[in-house]
Amino acid sequence: MDEYFTVFIGVYLPYITLVVFVITTIYNFFKWMFLPRPVMWAIFPAKKSLANILLTIVMRIFSLPGPRKFDKLIYTLAWMFHIGLIVSLSLHAKYIFMPRLPYEYEAGTIAGMLAAIGSVGFIIRRYADKRADSYFADYFALILLIVTLSLGEYIRIFKAVDSTHLWAWVQGILTLSPILPPINTLFLIHILFAQIYMMYLPFKTLIHPIAIFYGQKIILDQRHIKE
Repeated sequence: MDEYFTVFIGVYLPYITLVVFVITTIYNFFKWMFLPRPVMWAIFPAKKSLANILLTIVMRIFSLPGPRKFDKLIYTLAWMFHIGLIVSLSLHAKYIFMPRLPYEYEAGTIAGMLAAIGSVGFIIRRYADKRADSYFADYFALILLIVTLSLGEYIRIFKAVDSTHLWAWVQGILTLSPILPPINTLFLIHILFAQIYMMYLPFKTLIHPIAIFYGQKIILDQRHIKE
């Protein structure tokens, strides 16, 4: 692959992605904070401590009480998607601290498959369910994620990239001393799509894993109870 393209994807684009993601996420938080609300009421039983509020939110993220109660298929797909994506992202984040973990290969492979299957299921369900309108943007994010996950699965299964080099590349980005990423065409496409997805994320409802902490805190916080 062209050297300039490799340098752009592996050296410059990570910083561009980080800036876009952080700025748009901060903007969204301020937008949510100042949106006009007719009322801010906590739902009984309200929580008193921040620790209890955060624990309840985390439990709801993993248990998905809404879909579990009303739509078993969506619940199954959502659980596969969320758990798979959380585990996969966590294994990627570990490169901040170390090059590898025990059973990383097995856990990452299963997590990637779960997230990909959940994403494909969402597309099929969205296409088949005519009760809600679907637009290009709805499919774009899911297809982009499926391609990114599929490339990641291929790279992981066939060990196409050296984990030590990958760790050194991540460390270089974090310490502002970037080096070239592993020179592998599929890997470069993988990180290109991943960074496009991260920049696109705050502009869509896919940012809800972050937004939920703000919205749910209002619902659970006792300080919002009107006396």
